[in-house]
Amino acid sequence: MKNVTVIGAGGHVGLPFSLVVAKAGHKVYGVDLNEELILALNGGHVPYVEHGAEELLTEQLASGNIEFTTNASYISKSDVVAIMLGTPVDEENNPRLDDLYNFVDHTLCPYLKEGSIIILRSTVSPGTTEILRDRIEFKTNLKEGTNFHLAFVPERVLQTKGIEETANLPALVGVCSVMSYHKAKDFLQTFIKAEIISLTAREAEIAKLMTNMYRYVTFALANEFWMIGEKQGVDMHHVIEAANFGYERNAIPLPGPNVGGPCLFKDGRFLLSDIPFADLIQTSFHINEGMPDYIFNRIKEINPKIKTVLILGAAFKKDCDDTRNSLSFKMKKVCKKNGAAAYMWDPYVRTSDQDIKRFDTATEYDAVIVMTPHSGMDASWPLYKFRKDCIVADIWKMYPESKLSSSGIYRVGDML
Repeated sequence: MKNVTVIGAGGHVGLPFSLVVAKAGHKVYGVDLNEELILALNGGHVPYVEHGAEELLTEQLASGNIEFTTNASYISKSDVVAIMLGTPVDEENNPRLDDLYNFVDHTLCPYLKEGSIIILRSTVSPGTTEILRDRIEFKTNLKEGTNFHLAFVPERVLQTKGIEETANLPALVGVCSVMSYHKAKDFLQTFIKAEIISLTAREAEIAKLMTNMYRYVTFALANEFWMIGEKQGVDMHHVIEAANFGYERNAIPLPGPNVGGPCLFKDGRFLLSDIPFADLIQTSFHINEGMPDYIFNRIKEINPKIKTVLILGAAFKKDCDDTRNSLSFKMKKVCKKNGAAAYMWDPYVRTSDQDIKRFDTATEYDAVIVMTPHSGMDASWPLYKFRKDCIVADIWKMYPESKLSSSGIYRVGDML
């Protein structure tokens, strides 16, 4: 069993990984800069939704297999260093890897132990793993594939299901040397039950980005289908379900206004540099990011005097509490831009608007927009509580009544 330092262990990806590795019998040092988060985790509290995390955290803390700290010097006595630092894009949508490079230069290299395995799980632009290899070799005088081993092993987990999927999804292992693949594979096989697939570092980097952009572009296509159906008076939920049924070549997703999150929005930006034909990915951004404006404009066509809007859902996906890159906040800005006061409610997320009373204030809204269809949210805000002239925009068709509308945009009184 190995000593493993996980950098970014308090995050939505880092924590499930840390717990799964600890469960496999390794000694895990979970490093994170957030002191409050470290205190919470060492106290057995998981501050966000992750299925099975509370129980597994309590179990592994009691076993002594895991501890959380802000001290990165544990790298010096670790056999494996797993890096899960965020890699956002800047205000101009360019990949921002400064934090990753600074960590490697000023923290990893000074503490790196000869013979260590470095597992990079942060999403990066193609060629980054090779750059990191060169920086580490220059800073330490160690040789990759001989004195240390570097592998890009992208995270592929679904939010809230990180523990289950870390252990059960096939792992893509991108390396610069054959020996590094075997070293990484030997470690990964101690807790991953699925296939360990060998790729070059650049192949694995592109595979990660391609996977997310395949989904993002497909969602954009579904949203464009919805717009077409809405203009034609056709229920695209019904059409898509019929087109997919028993036809294995089709896997068209249902449309939705909140195609966001920490990965899908930004990962395409890592792919767009230096390619001649970026139109398809660029167009998908325009469609998905344009959904809040499109939906609000459709509401305004029904009632040009919209003044008060209730936005249901702040998280970027169903039954999750992660708000990163959620288009719910863009919808709020769109409402404000159009002179409407917007309030937001989410059962998983505490927002500044969350002090609104549910049933007492339902009649105050001119429109309700479902951005995130959390389970049971229709019971928290039943449709009959709103005024009959209130307009509902429920593209997800969370409300049973929404299924009676082809587009999911309608007046409450028309469905009750």
